[in-house]
Amino acid sequence: MDIIIFILSLLFTMIIIPPIRNMLLSSNITGENYKGHTIPVGMGIAFIPVVIINAVILNYFFRDNPDAQLSLLIFLVGIMTVATAGLIDDLAGSRETLGFKGHIRSLLKGKLTTGGLKAVVGGFISLLVGSFFSYNIIEILVNALIIALFTNLINLLDLRPGRAIKGFLLVSVLFIFTGLSGEVKTMLISFIAYAIAYLPQDIKAKSMMGDVGSNALGIILGIVTVVSYAIVIKYIILGLLILIHIITEKYSLTKIIEKNPVLDYFDKLGR
Repeated sequence: MDIIIFILSLLFTMIIIPPIRNMLLSSNITGENYKGHTIPVGMGIAFIPVVIINAVILNYFFRDNPDAQLSLLIFLVGIMTVATAGLIDDLAGSRETLGFKGHIRSLLKGKLTTGGLKAVVGGFISLLVGSFFSYNIIEILVNALIIALFTNLINLLDLRPGRAIKGFLLVSVLFIFTGLSGEVKTMLISFIAYAIAYLPQDIKAKSMMGDVGSNALGIILGIVTVVSYAIVIKYIILGLLILIHIITEKYSLTKIIEKNPVLDYFDKLGR
């Protein structure tokens, strides 16, 4: 079944990308890439119809497994919520206020930015989704933080062509090779197929995925983590996510990558 889902997701993505790209261009939802070329912004919206089609297929395969159907529904709710908040930021966001701290400061002053809205919505959906897989308050908080920080991590990576997709694929492959199984593995494989099919668009700077795409991919990794791993592993992953966010608040992620030969090679690979 995993191979079938992978192939179908790959094909759906390849089919949906051209009309979505043309729609964004004709609607003048565009921006300039690093070469100065005008390209579509928010191409991550192509993920939405692919997710829905995949969900219909997966729901059929999961018809005798109510727990798997519930997990699928939770994935959908999480993805659609953060993707919507990300799309609002892509379409109406201002670059005057930057960074998580900047948006929170604006919010505390009574000014809601699109980035602030994204943070609030992301925080509450992380709390809601995390609570479905928790047995006590501590685990709810741990799960919510993992989901929220993973969502923001992929967003942070989306500063250079292909970087966010590569980050998502790297973590996804690590998850699969560390014992991921069952319906969660099948769902993740369908998302991996989308990322692979979309990668050529992103890595060649033919379109910008935007927050609508990076948020969706990020929350997927967060949900996979809280569904699949024991609390001890969750503590380790949460610690790593917090450390990464502390570092990126103080230092430029791009400069860190450029100074490391291995990371720099992987980052530029395919451009």
